[in-house]
Amino acid sequence: MAEPLDRMHVIQAEPARFQRAAVRFAACTLVLMLLIAGAGSAAAKTHSSRNPGNGSHPGGLGKVLSSANGGQIFGFDVNQNGTDGIIDDALVMPDGSLKSAIETFDINTAKITKTVKTLLSPDEDQELVTFGIGGNDVGLVDEQRDKFKNGRVVRNDRFFILNPVSGEQITGPWTIPNNKNSLLAQLAQNQATDTQVTLVYRPAQGFNEMPWLYVTDLATNTILKTIKLTDFEDDFLIQIAQDSAKSEVVTFINSFPGGPAPVNVVINLNTEKSRRFNGFNNGPFGAGAISGLAIDSTTHILCTTTNLNAQVEFYKIAKGTGTWAQLPGTGNADELTSGTAVANDSLNHLFLVAQPVSSTGGDSAIYVYDEKGNLQETLNGFSFNRDLPSDFGVKIVVIPSLRMGWVNGASVTELQQFFY
Repeated sequence: MAEPLDRMHVIQAEPARFQRAAVRFAACTLVLMLLIAGAGSAAAKTHSSRNPGNGSHPGGLGKVLSSANGGQIFGFDVNQNGTDGIIDDALVMPDGSLKSAIETFDINTAKITKTVKTLLSPDEDQELVTFGIGGNDVGLVDEQRDKFKNGRVVRNDRFFILNPVSGEQITGPWTIPNNKNSLLAQLAQNQATDTQVTLVYRPAQGFNEMPWLYVTDLATNTILKTIKLTDFEDDFLIQIAQDSAKSEVVTFINSFPGGPAPVNVVINLNTEKSRRFNGFNNGPFGAGAISGLAIDSTTHILCTTTNLNAQVEFYKIAKGTGTWAQLPGTGNADELTSGTAVANDSLNHLFLVAQPVSSTGGDSAIYVYDEKGNLQETLNGFSFNRDLPSDFGVKIVVIPSLRMGWVNGASVTELQQFFY
């Protein structure tokens, strides 16, 4: 009988997958740095009585999707303009080998529709991972391959495209420069254009790693531009969000307890120039690290969550000004109930914020805000897996026209459908 992945394997997984190489390359202690703790107070509405965008569904939890092999799901995404989704599925077998797969699913039935590709690795050093879906339903898959050589880990990944995901088959490669020892960390969420931005780590001097932005057209296997993020050398905590209408990417410089405000960094993909503006730093310990971020490319509003004060921040990117909101039922010194992942609904101009430890009832919650920081809806009843720090795994994806979302389920082998 197959066994679920153990804790050590989970630590090596996506989005912690890029931290697997980070740990080995740079002896990074990321797990300890991301641990959270704390408490809360105040009130909010629980569960939506209806789904404003689609009257056929009330707001709240929907169906549960289970992986085909009963393995852990690390990466997943949905086509915002169709009915298809993609997941990966990884399972440690009784003999110690690793069985991983890429699978497609139907967003309405919550059923796996096809196992697209399966890989059996004798020693867990090869694994299939999906990093999501870009414009025109193009899916990105990473066949991660690493091995020890001369006391170091050597990476030599292969990348594949499903064009489209609804076609349920690998259609070609994605080729990146300096592939050897390069580590794909993130595909920025953007299904509005053909231009996708990925975050890739490449070896630098000594044991350091340098983050790069690769601007790409996935469908044509074309790298349009590469941008070295010199100011972020050896920083494995950054994430990126893409403003597809303005050809900009936002990342950040984290803070620490009692430290200065976190800094939002805006990078122009055309000129490669960057500018910065300080974030809010409320609370007796300050804001701390940024746990999640998303951008509405139609309004150019950035939303972030911070991990020391249970607050959500909303900024006009061009001006660097904005407002903030305290998560319901929390105080500005609460770490345990801080928010993590953020998703944007650019059709209805909403941001959805995941709270792994709910402050309003049940185990976990999702809050729906408008872009001025007003709470529109509270969804309870979730149970995000918290075996690891929540930043490692909680992800929200949405289909704005249906006001449907998908998020990690109570089990690491499941995804949870919901409506808002």
